[in-house]
Amino acid sequence: MFKNYLITALRRLRYNRSYAVINVLGLALGMTCCLLIFLIIRHESGFDRFHRHFERIYRVVTDETINDKSTHTSGSPIPFAAALRNDFPQIEKAAVSLYNQEGLFSLEREGQVRRFQENRGVVFVEPAFFEIFDFPWLIGDPNSLAEPNTVALTEDLAAKFFPGEDPLGKTIRLDSQIDLKITGVAKNPPAQSDFPFSAMISFKTAPQSGYDLDSWGHLMSNVHTYLLLPPGESAQALESQFPAFTEKYYRDDVARRRYRLQTLSDLHFNPRYGNYGDRTISKTTLWALGLIGFLLLLAACINFINMATAQALQRAREVGVRKVLGAFRGQLVGQFLGETFLIVLFAALFSLALTELLLPSLKTYLGLNIPFHPLQDARLLGFTATLAAAVTLLAGLYPALILSRFTPALALKNKPAAPASGAFNLRRALVIFQFIICQMLIIATIIVSWQLDYFRNKDLGFDQEAVVITPLPRNDAAVLSALRNELLRDSRIHNVSFSFSSAASGIRWDSNLQHTLNGAEEDFVSDLKFADASYLPVYGLKLVTGRNYTESDTISEWVVNETFARKLGLTPDEIVGKTFKLGGRPYLPVVGVVRDFNATSLHEEIRPCLLAARRQSYYEAGVKIDLHNAKEALRHIETCWNAAFPDFLYSYQFLDERVARFYQEEQKTAQLFRVFSGTTIFIGCLGLLGLVSFMAARRTKEVGVRKVLGASVGNILMLFGKEFALLILIAFAVAAPAAYYVMNGWLQDFAYRIQVGAGVFALALGITALIAALTVGYKALRAALANPVESLRYE
Repeated sequence: MFKNYLITALRRLRYNRSYAVINVLGLALGMTCCLLIFLIIRHESGFDRFHRHFERIYRVVTDETINDKSTHTSGSPIPFAAALRNDFPQIEKAAVSLYNQEGLFSLEREGQVRRFQENRGVVFVEPAFFEIFDFPWLIGDPNSLAEPNTVALTEDLAAKFFPGEDPLGKTIRLDSQIDLKITGVAKNPPAQSDFPFSAMISFKTAPQSGYDLDSWGHLMSNVHTYLLLPPGESAQALESQFPAFTEKYYRDDVARRRYRLQTLSDLHFNPRYGNYGDRTISKTTLWALGLIGFLLLLAACINFINMATAQALQRAREVGVRKVLGAFRGQLVGQFLGETFLIVLFAALFSLALTELLLPSLKTYLGLNIPFHPLQDARLLGFTATLAAAVTLLAGLYPALILSRFTPALALKNKPAAPASGAFNLRRALVIFQFIICQMLIIATIIVSWQLDYFRNKDLGFDQEAVVITPLPRNDAAVLSALRNELLRDSRIHNVSFSFSSAASGIRWDSNLQHTLNGAEEDFVSDLKFADASYLPVYGLKLVTGRNYTESDTISEWVVNETFARKLGLTPDEIVGKTFKLGGRPYLPVVGVVRDFNATSLHEEIRPCLLAARRQSYYEAGVKIDLHNAKEALRHIETCWNAAFPDFLYSYQFLDERVARFYQEEQKTAQLFRVFSGTTIFIGCLGLLGLVSFMAARRTKEVGVRKVLGASVGNILMLFGKEFALLILIAFAVAAPAAYYVMNGWLQDFAYRIQVGAGVFALALGITALIAALTVGYKALRAALANPVESLRYE
């Protein structure tokens, strides 16, 4: 019996190759999207689970209220871990880490100094860090990091520095100033780790890099405190004691800071606090990806159903003959499900091949390291098998039931009982559902694309064109002065500014100021931007009133932004002349107000900002160049920089590239929406083709009669088109409010965003209508142009 079914199914597919190709292609696309999304979700859900104490590890994070607005950071004060160990003996382990994204290492080899710029994490850690987390050492002992000026390298970095040699005991230099003795080699961190690192330096070495290990007032997002709680210990109970604990060590913290415990399982998924690599993905995003995958697969199944039912008339006599020969309905259902499974099997094999073909590009684009070994991956094979079984039932059961219920007498006359073509039946409901999916994705794609266009075109309040950013490893006055003079010798260099950070860097330096605007001394929190007097002209910051501050090595006067004045209830003109104090310095006057500018991404509102000169805080140079001679200008900058900092490696970045990086995730989201929308539209077109084929087959005689009675080709096209227009409008009535609700929620993540108006929905409806018209029009035109004599002989 099985052999007979298999031969029949293969013969059927060979006889109707176009039908088989369309169905295999549609199902394969849907299954490929599901497999890719499954791999992404599985990869993201597996982060950090290789740690033995995964469920008991917590990170201390901070919620801070600044000027009546809440901010969130993964950072905590540097002494926090030591104080916890002292006051809470029930904590099993506590450790602090200080993470730097990059560092310059140098070592002497064969009489020459070799330098390496490492960008995968240079971290100051305490030995207890390795008792909390499972990062095994291949050589050495983690306790060796209890001594200052010691370092452990990953096996990759050790092989890079000392190929074929034992690195233990050798010395390397960090940032051309700190000598470090190598005391261990650690295994490379797994791909699914939120702690990327290449070098782990003893925490006692951090003061040599300028960090104050006893400061409770400074809060830096790269300082992380980790705890390992004993089994059964309540994190909530411990967290409730933090206010009293904070008041003991730093009373000023109690009013504006609240420390919380974040589970390790939440670290990868919570963009509010982020992680070491600052690359998080929310659980909502994973759920959305899973839903999109399901909807795409459902659209592919709907396409199959519509194609199968459109082909039903061609199999009416086969069903009649089989029933006359004694076949039961259950046997026919089994046969048709078997044919469906054969198509699904071909689609599954094709989808595995497509997945292997597309995954490398997806991994590169999303920056993920996802392994793909289907023959060695039991979970992946199990998911694929389950997917194939589910698709077989979803796509094949309804057509099998329809085909198997034909009455033999009518089927042998090729007149099987079927609902009237104008009835609002399941096929139309399925097409409406396809239209809903298509229109929601089209609307989402339009909104994401328009928001990205808004990012690119919005006036950020500064000039981001033709500004080259390069680091300043040292801020010695003589070196900076010589560097400026050498740079400006070339006419292709228009201006130079030294500063803490560029106009848009994503880096904030929040600090408490004091003022006496209301009589008594009050605190006010502002973002600090220390820069020389060339900062305003280089970045094109516009003065609203007053003047620029004068050049100075130390703070002597202030320039503020409009938001600074507004938050204090003053106009720009009113705040000029008012005095403010920073730390132990005297009160200094505000001499000018600049127009508001976006110092961070458009996710955040513009904050109060204070600008002043302070040479010891200059870490970047902004160089305005002539873009028409960019290559020569860049070559001159590199030459001057290397002469000023011979012990360091030169690097640079254009300011507009830095700004574009703020929106990398949104750009990836937009591209994914375009891909998914295109795939859904293609699958939907196949479904439409199936339904219009069914309608044309059912109404062949009607079309012939209408043409004999004088109907034109336009009339026949209208006959088919009006029904699909109704289906599109019904789908739009559901898709539009649903897409608006979802995408309006997505837009709330941006302080500056587009308004979703009628134009978005009109464009989406127009695109859907055009695609449907092209798809339906092709088949309807063939029916309208058919010879009515042949049509009337039909049946």
